[in-house]
Amino acid sequence: MRYQHLALVGVLGLAVLASCKKDEEKRAPQVTIIAPANGSDLSVPDTLRVSADVSGDDGVDRVVVSLANTNGIPVVPPVTVIPSSNPARIEVELPLTSDAIATGDYTLEVKALAGEASGKDFRMVQLQSTPLRLRQVVVITRPDANTIAIHRIDSTGALSLANTVIMDLGGAVVSSAAQVIGVMGTVQGPLIAFAPDGQQVRWQKPNLGNSGIAWFTSIDMAADGLIYVGTTDGGLRGYSGATGSTAAVINLTTGYRSERTARVNDKVVVAEVDVTGSIHRLAVHLASSGVQVGDQLLDKSVVALHPRDDAHVLLFGNRGGQGVVEDRNIVGGGGWEPYAWPSPITAAERVDANTFLVALADGQLERFTYSNAASLTIATVPDIRDLHLEPISGLVYVAAGTQVLTINAQTGVIGTSWSIGSPVEYAMPLLNR
Repeated sequence: MRYQHLALVGVLGLAVLASCKKDEEKRAPQVTIIAPANGSDLSVPDTLRVSADVSGDDGVDRVVVSLANTNGIPVVPPVTVIPSSNPARIEVELPLTSDAIATGDYTLEVKALAGEASGKDFRMVQLQSTPLRLRQVVVITRPDANTIAIHRIDSTGALSLANTVIMDLGGAVVSSAAQVIGVMGTVQGPLIAFAPDGQQVRWQKPNLGNSGIAWFTSIDMAADGLIYVGTTDGGLRGYSGATGSTAAVINLTTGYRSERTARVNDKVVVAEVDVTGSIHRLAVHLASSGVQVGDQLLDKSVVALHPRDDAHVLLFGNRGGQGVVEDRNIVGGGGWEPYAWPSPITAAERVDANTFLVALADGQLERFTYSNAASLTIATVPDIRDLHLEPISGLVYVAAGTQVLTINAQTGVIGTSWSIGSPVEYAMPLLNR
């Protein structure tokens, strides 16, 4: 027995050694950022030059270099490099030119991947951006059901007609970072990205509907810089504003379509409605893969979706003829309703982290503050369809009836107004540097 015990100990020892060796073989690649130094300060526009040493026991398959804001959202397209040696020195230049880059702290990440194993290194970078200015306000009107008109209010306040397009209107956005105007149809209109002049077409996506059935269902400009567009085939695609290339593809819940979309840290949150228009839900997807990681039933249609923090969104929507705001936990589910209004919501816009303007169907314009769950009527403006904050002046541009108005978000005082002559659907500030 003594020899058997010794043999068993020997076998176990070899197993432990083999296990240790196996673990060593799975060690993560090593990454060391050489430059920039932690806390480096750059001005925008500029170029961030990155140098890093990478190595792995069996080499490194690829290295991904990215720069993200404090919400974890990339502010430049990530760069992927295939090392030519092991170890290797990686040299990458990240152009800091986007108008979406604001002054603040950013995280540089260099990630090396080898099979399923990965290693990372980080540096904090401080960016100082050139102040933004108002380039123009893009006004979208609908003279009739099958025609849209694009107007421009320039930085001096002069109004002009830029273009008239034969198409129906399902939604519109502007991207200051990409300097495009996105206009979407529903039944027969395409998705078109215009240059700031409102005439030159940068890129276009066809409407694949037929027999009078809507194709496009929603369009949103998200915090990650992508234009998210929903379609009746149950898809949600994130397009690059600059090029129209597909950067994200998400499959929605079977039998549902998107109403509103928001990027919340590393997740894409989608307010969905079923094909009958009666059942609503909130779907949560990983932004990196599109994989669904959350699914919550809602009792309201969603008009606006605003992130509150990494785990919560504020849903502004309608239920039973009332307007309501719900604070929804996208990670654990559940939430509460800070306030309800006696009239449906037609538009809602964030003014700051704690303050929102809410337009009601009865013509009341409300200032809602989250911290004390209170709402105050600040103006009466009939037929508000759209609200957009212009962050330079702090004024909110309002699409109301056949007019565009500016309103002080704190006092409700109406400033400049422009009469367009046909129903105004959108009034969207476009910024540049």
